[in-house]
Amino acid sequence: MMMFSEYAGPTYGHRPPRMDPTNDVFTCLFGDLFVKCFEDSNSMESVSHSYRPMDTTSPDNISKSRKNKEDKYCGVCGDRALGYNFDAISCESCKAFFRRNAPKGLDYFKCPYEEKCKMDVSNRRFCKRCRLRKCFEIGMRKEYILTEEEKTRKRMRIEENRREKEVEKFRHQSGDVTSSNNRLRPLDPEEQLAINELLSAYQQSLEISVDNDISRNNPSMTDLVNIAEISVRRVIDMSKKIKSFKALSQTDQISLLKGGSIELLIIRSVITFDREKQHFLDPYDNGKYAMTAEQLKIGEGSGLFDEHMKFVKSLAMDLKADETVLILLLVISLFSPDRPCISDKTYIAKEQDKYALLLQHYLESKYPVSYVRTIYPKLLMKLTDIRNLNEEHSQVLLKVNPEGIQPLMKEVLDLNVNKL
Repeated sequence: MMMFSEYAGPTYGHRPPRMDPTNDVFTCLFGDLFVKCFEDSNSMESVSHSYRPMDTTSPDNISKSRKNKEDKYCGVCGDRALGYNFDAISCESCKAFFRRNAPKGLDYFKCPYEEKCKMDVSNRRFCKRCRLRKCFEIGMRKEYILTEEEKTRKRMRIEENRREKEVEKFRHQSGDVTSSNNRLRPLDPEEQLAINELLSAYQQSLEISVDNDISRNNPSMTDLVNIAEISVRRVIDMSKKIKSFKALSQTDQISLLKGGSIELLIIRSVITFDREKQHFLDPYDNGKYAMTAEQLKIGEGSGLFDEHMKFVKSLAMDLKADETVLILLLVISLFSPDRPCISDKTYIAKEQDKYALLLQHYLESKYPVSYVRTIYPKLLMKLTDIRNLNEEHSQVLLKVNPEGIQPLMKEVLDLNVNKL
């Protein structure tokens, strides 16, 4: 997750040139069907200006800050790393992988390729044994992984220290502290417009109708993938209605959507989840298209389903995230500069920062500052949790026969017969 900088509002200039969707290389790489999904529809206006935020921060400071981060690379897969995890430099994905799998030991896993797997960002999820072995080779130590009891004690110490600091702070401030902490911060007009743009884009995307009648009874994983096609089309449509997304080159647009497809679908599933009826359904869709939790469990399998529902309920019930919060999280996830094949990383990082700050300000307009201090970091941490869930889904998708998958989903999820 990128560090979040202050958003200073949009500035206008010439938009970067779009890639011609008829370009031979582009068509060969992504296929005619996927390119067609990115052609501007007749109902949409093309954006003639970039939608990029002004940066009031010193350019020297930004350059130095980004250089310090880019100097660190994961010793397992080569992805960008923020620092040391379990006594070795590793990325967030390998840190989470090591935490989950190191306690099981190498003997728990088998390598299908004679233990000669090369580890990099694109194939790190293919072989758990070789990935875990590489973690140990670079010096990651499983004894640094906390047990549940140790985690609980650590959280209690952190919470206790936090309360002590707040008490100390209150002692040195005026008696108006309590009222200031409970005061709401209204959104300024520009922030409200930005949120309205996202909500409008989401609502308009729901107008794309369901054009398949795949049975929801006893669905297979292949059925789930094909059922999800409508959600992919709606995510694409929503993204194309966001000015800052349209300002990107078409190759970067596709890279963001393909690289984040599973994560975006998972976040979107939280938006469509009905807590009372325990099913997933978009607002304007016929009830026959609803997917119950039990049906999803049949398709995903109990292990993956349990993790998926744990994520859904943590956002929808524990954190009580409303539709606006979930849409903002979806857009923050969309603008992830660490996706493969991205060229304009700097711009994408700034947009991610902008929407993260917008999420914070939206929360401050709804809840007291003291509550936002607690809830905002937890929401952002969900974007880290979803990376782990993404890896678990990817492992299951590797076993799906692509011959039964609809063409668009093959392209988006990169499921090709010659890869199996």
